[in-house]
Amino acid sequence: MSITTVPHDVDKPVWILQGDFGRATVNFISRPLVAHAHSQYQFLFKLGGSDCHFRIAGEDCMLTAERAICLNPWLEHAKSASDETPSLILSLVIEASWLRTRLHLADGSTANIFPQHAVVVTPDVRHHVDRIAAAITNHLVAQDDGCLSILEDLITALGRDFADPTLTAGMTPSGRPVDFRIRKALDFIKHAPVANPSVALVATQVGLSRSRFFEQFRRCMGVTPQHYIDWVRMSQAIRLLGASDKPLADIAAELGFEEHSHFTRFFAQHMGVPPSEFRRHSVNLSAPIQ
Repeated sequence: MSITTVPHDVDKPVWILQGDFGRATVNFISRPLVAHAHSQYQFLFKLGGSDCHFRIAGEDCMLTAERAICLNPWLEHAKSASDETPSLILSLVIEASWLRTRLHLADGSTANIFPQHAVVVTPDVRHHVDRIAAAITNHLVAQDDGCLSILEDLITALGRDFADPTLTAGMTPSGRPVDFRIRKALDFIKHAPVANPSVALVATQVGLSRSRFFEQFRRCMGVTPQHYIDWVRMSQAIRLLGASDKPLADIAAELGFEEHSHFTRFFAQHMGVPPSEFRRHSVNLSAPIQ
C-alpha cells in the first residue's frame, strides 16, 4: 500500500492511496468528466466545496454533503460542467474481487450489488469517511498500514447500509467497536468551546489519562487523536473559506491559531495550497456564514 501526492492543475493536488483493494483518492474536482465506465465499484463522497452534478445511466444525481454516489461496475457515468469550482471529493475505486471478499459474497453472484446510485449518507458511513479522509490527508498511511483497516470498516458500512439487503442480510455493524468515552471525545472535539483542544484536554473531558486515551482512541478510530483533531480543524477551515468572506486573519483566530502565518502553514501542509488560493478557486452555493 502506498500514498502519493500528485500535482493536479498546479493548485489542485491529489492524494492517492493504492493497494490490492484498488484506489482511494482525496482530490479537487473542477472540470467535467466525459461519460465512462470501468470494471471496479466506485463510491464518491463530498468533503467540501460545491455540490457536483453527475449523469449516471441516464439519471441525474447530485453529490452533496448529505448524499453520496455508489456505482456498480460498467455503469456509465459523467460529471457535468459547472461554474462552481472546485469540490473536494473522496473517491473509492474498489476492485470487485476485493469488495466481494470483504462483504462475504460469492464470486458468481450479481455484480449489481448497490441498487441506488445516490444514497443518503448514514452517520456510521460518515464516521468512517472522516476517519479515512483524516488518514489520507495527514499522510498517515505512509507510515502505518493500519489505514487498510479503516477502509475495510468503511466498505463494510457501505455494504450493510447501501447494498441489496437480500445479498447482505445478517451483516454485523462495521468495524471495531467504539468505546462510549471515545464517542464522547469525538463529540467534544467537534463542538469544543476552545478552537483547538489539546489531546490532554480531550482526555480529561472523558476521564482517561493521556496515554490511555491515546491508546483507546487509536484502537477505536485507526488514527491518532491529533490527526483527527487536525482533520476536524481542516473541515472547519474549508467550510469557512468557502462559505464566508471573513478575512483570513479572522478565520485563523476563530480556529485557534495565534498567528495568521501558522494557519497558512497548517492549511498548506494538509491541502497542498495556501488558504488564499483555495478560497480563490472555491465557490459555495450555501448562505454565507455570519
